[in-house]
Formats: sequence, C-alpha cells, structure tokens
Amino acid sequence: MNQIGCSERRLRIAMITSLRSRCGIADYSRTLVHALRHRVEIPVYCEPAAFDPAQNGLDAIHLQHQYFLYGGVAPWKNTFRRFADRLSAPTVMTVHEYVEPTGDPLRRLAIAWTNRTQFRNRHIDGLITHTNLDRERLIRLGVGAERIHVVPHFVPPAPALPSREEARSALGIGGSFVITIPGFLSRRKGHPAAIRAMAQMPSCARLFLAGGAHPDDRSQYADSLVQLAIQHGVAERVTVTGYLEDADMATIMAATDVILAPFTSGSGSGSLALAFACGKPIVASAIAPNIEIDSRTPGALYLVPPEDPNSIARAIDSLMQDGEALARLSARASEYAAQMTVVSVAQETADVLRRIAIVR
Repeated sequence: MNQIGCSERRLRIAMITSLRSRCGIADYSRTLVHALRHRVEIPVYCEPAAFDPAQNGLDAIHLQHQYFLYGGVAPWKNTFRRFADRLSAPTVMTVHEYVEPTGDPLRRLAIAWTNRTQFRNRHIDGLITHTNLDRERLIRLGVGAERIHVVPHFVPPAPALPSREEARSALGIGGSFVITIPGFLSRRKGHPAAIRAMAQMPSCARLFLAGGAHPDDRSQYADSLVQLAIQHGVAERVTVTGYLEDADMATIMAATDVILAPFTSGSGSGSLALAFACGKPIVASAIAPNIEIDSRTPGALYLVPPEDPNSIARAIDSLMQDGEALARLSARASEYAAQMTVVSVAQETADVLRRIAIVR
C-alpha cells in the first residue's frame, strides 16, 4: 500500500474484538469504535471466529487482545497462532493484559511460549499497550521497541447518575461511609486486602464489591471472599453484588464516597476508568500502572502500598475525617478524566493504525 493512497482517503479497518454482553473488552471496543468512526471507516466489526480472510483487503486490521478470546494462557488451548496465520493485512494489536510467567517450571514455560507466539507473531506489525510497564515487558520478551505504542486506557463519558440521596435510599444504607471496588471479581484486584482492612474501620464503613465473577472464571473466588468477610467479622458490612447492569452500577457509584483499587497487578482498567468518569475520590495500590496515572495528573490517586490492609484502613480513616481531602481527590479525578477522553485516545489509535498501514 502506498503512502499517497492512504493520505487521500480515510482508512478502512477491521475491528476484531469480543462482542460478549458481559465483557470489559467488548465495552472498551464499543466505546472506542464510536469515537474512531469519526476518523476511519470500520466496515468489519466482529469476533476472531468470524474473521474472513477476504477482509485482508482492507487497509488495516485492529485486534483487541485478551487471552480468553483465544482460549486462554495454556498453549494447548490457545488458538491465536492459527488465527494469526490467516492475517495478511497490516495489523495492530492492542494488548489489554500481559501475564508474567509464574508458578512451577512447566507453567512458566507454557505461559512464556504463549506470550512469544502471540506478541512476537510475524503477522503483527504494531502493538498498543496501555502502560509503559507493559511496553517494557514486551521489549524484554523480544518485541522491537519501535513496534510498541503506548496509548493509555481512555476514560469514558460520565454516566448519568441518580442523586446521592436517591441512591442511598434505594440501597438502604443511610449514613454509611461507602467504599466501592467496581468491576468483575478477579484475584489481581486485591479484594482480600480490602476485606481485611474493613476489620480495622469504624462500623459506619460499608464495602461494596460491585461486580460478579468473569464469565470465563470457573474458580470459587467470589465464594472465598464471602468466607473471608465472615472470618474477619465484617460480613454484614461487605456486599458482593454480583454482575450489575448499567443502571444498578450507576446507583452504587452515586452512593459511593471512595473508590478502592487495591490491585496487585494490572494494565488499563475499565473499572478504574469508570471511577474517573464519575469524578470519585480513589484510593489505589502503588503498582506501576497506577503510579503512571498519578504521574500524568498528580494527586489523581491516593496511593498506598499493595496488599497492605493496614495502609488501606489508615487511608480510608483519614479521608473519612477530611472532607477537603476528599474534594481534592475528586477534583483531580475529574482533571484526569478531562485529559484522557475517548476522543483523544481514538485519535492516537487512528494515528498508530495509519502509520502501520503506510509503512507496510
């Protein structure tokens, strides 16, 4: 494809992603595509299984990558290599998660093999990561630095929320100080530390784990959180909501005083982006992706050490007693949301797609 052809008209791309009804990647793609359509044409919007090699005639292909879309991390289940062999158009892949090889030697070898076959695949011309940390991980894996572009996770438009009073009345929580961890329940989100911290907080503190197990999660993680709350004597103050429709999530967010993000690892987070969209004060673990966020907008996050219930409890207690600190965090969250709009991220994404299409 020549440069003149690309510059004279809008790119035509295929967006390959998840279309599931309960999926963060599907939500991300839907919002991004709405903004991208003002910059590129997207005649194809489908899941990997529906990809037709005839679509290689488009200017570029944009893959949203998450392991579960290709069978998971295990090499004997992962189908990415077979899928990628069908690609011939210039292809950009957004990496939503990078799993480090951990565990016993066999597991480490298996994860390392899957990572190499996906992120170093010869059919992938460019990769987008949400954080510098994931960019560095890919470079250590052997991906050329020039192929990797950091485009932060966008903050979606602010949802319509009921009033605080209406939300609290609907939830029946009165004058409680409400702490919320939104999104699917996964181990990397650090829920156990939050539950243990609740045992050190005043009786007016109430914790909502506002989400359910991911559809692909076959573990008993959600049940283990309920048991942990019972063990620590805080079961009456910890609520696991299960999956929430948008209206129900809006009610929880409107009632929330502080969002808690005690993640142990991560990349871009849709649940954290929602918190920013709502302008909520956020207490977050000081892992590399969250430190990156706070470096872009200093004070956007109240950072605490990872997996440290004592620090979480102290942070929440200090905010319960300091309305001005809550207001400052809320203002900084809104500032970050104004910087990281889906419009700006769509423009950066379109720029990457155009560069890859031209170079190829």
